[in-house]
Amino acid sequence: MIEFTLPEYPELFSDRLDEDERLALMPITTGSNRTVECVLLRVFAFAVANKASDVHISGHELQGLTVQISIRTPVGMVNFRYDKDRNGKHFRTKLFELTNTPQGGSTPDLLSTRFSLRFPAWWAASQGLVEARGEAYDIDVRVEYARTFDGWKFTSRIINQQTAPSLEQLGLPYALESVIRRVICEPSGLVLATGPTGSGKSTLLNAMIRYLINGQNAVVTIENPVEYRLRGPGPITQIQVHGEVTFAKALRSVLRQDPDIILIGEIRDVETMEVALDAASTGHLVLSTLHANSATDAASRALDLLPDRTRDAVRLAESLKLIMAQRLVYRFESEPAPRTLGTYEQSWLEDNGLEVVRPLQETVSQTRLGKSALIEAIEIDYPISQVIRGDRFDSDAMYRLASQQLHYETLVMAGVRAVEEGYAKLGDCRTKLETNRSAGAAPPLRTTLARRYGLTYSDVARGIDQFVADQEMSRGTSLDDVFERMFR
Repeated sequence: MIEFTLPEYPELFSDRLDEDERLALMPITTGSNRTVECVLLRVFAFAVANKASDVHISGHELQGLTVQISIRTPVGMVNFRYDKDRNGKHFRTKLFELTNTPQGGSTPDLLSTRFSLRFPAWWAASQGLVEARGEAYDIDVRVEYARTFDGWKFTSRIINQQTAPSLEQLGLPYALESVIRRVICEPSGLVLATGPTGSGKSTLLNAMIRYLINGQNAVVTIENPVEYRLRGPGPITQIQVHGEVTFAKALRSVLRQDPDIILIGEIRDVETMEVALDAASTGHLVLSTLHANSATDAASRALDLLPDRTRDAVRLAESLKLIMAQRLVYRFESEPAPRTLGTYEQSWLEDNGLEVVRPLQETVSQTRLGKSALIEAIEIDYPISQVIRGDRFDSDAMYRLASQQLHYETLVMAGVRAVEEGYAKLGDCRTKLETNRSAGAAPPLRTTLARRYGLTYSDVARGIDQFVADQEMSRGTSLDDVFERMFR
């Protein structure tokens, strides 16, 4: 048996709090629950200090109320175990108290709820989370509870408003960031983000919304649950979907509330898609998420959700402005060293239409620094809109057109570029990123440029970013002029 310990906090965190600070976090009793409350304080303090995304706390009654605690940090999962039988049952009780959940026969088997934590300013400053400015450090915690076959499970998502990145802090290639800025500053349209759970879609859309909060835009979000609490000048309304309040019903109500920008947490049914299209085609900018594996799959999925595909495909083609597919890969310390690619790696690159024209430089460090976002983005220009509105949707045709857009990278290409830039590993990319067979059949513009000039994908990205910057400064240079100047 392993007794629960957090080496980073050798002393009880609660012992350093004054009465007001203690009550702002959670009540610490003098009875049998005190040990559990102190452990929970230290767990969440550890999670916040280490920029963790989730805290898993599960009780297993068939094992004598053993409590398993797992904290998902940017460098991986950290696991602990609490084996004191007399206190194990109090974890469930205390977490229900924090979330104001009734206990007893009325407690549901599945529950979505949340609570907040307010850490003292001195502690946040001591952990390097903020500068010493005397302001409390507020954390939102979204909780999913489930009754399991041998006990119970709480999954707590840490939502830290203070560390939510801005659009400029996402580290996107300049060409992609430029497209995003231009699209979301248009007065209307539909922007979709897709990817699996935990791929950073909410963080990406939150960065876009924050970019648009300027005191002149009326912003409304409809979510289940609300992820980020938005602050700023101008009217900001956040609605949480629950019970009889569906996404579609909330969206219909919102359209009568004079919104300029609407964020829909997820489009998952025909009714919500129909109302979202109505909003996007009547002078509103609509941002939302959709479940699909890639940007082209997202377009196909959106078409499948249209109530009348023949009629509404035209509306979708006219309203849809941008589709983004996102994944996260681990970021490592940069210690690049050349290495030879294996047969399976070469085959994988070829299947994705990629070609490494120089010996691959890959970091040899095993020290994880967090995660980085990889994004495949397709801007819906006129030729692509014609594919969407056609009688039969052709994903290969959509890819071929998108692959010639300056900002466009497949997810695998973005991963290879991250490897070349010294912070990602090819093995991680191979396990996290789906193969794009269309790219294998028709290599994209960036592969053409890499072959023509004998460049890495990182070099190509720098050249394209420079060209886009030149265009924005009204410098009349061609793409070939920029590459000749930079790489010949």
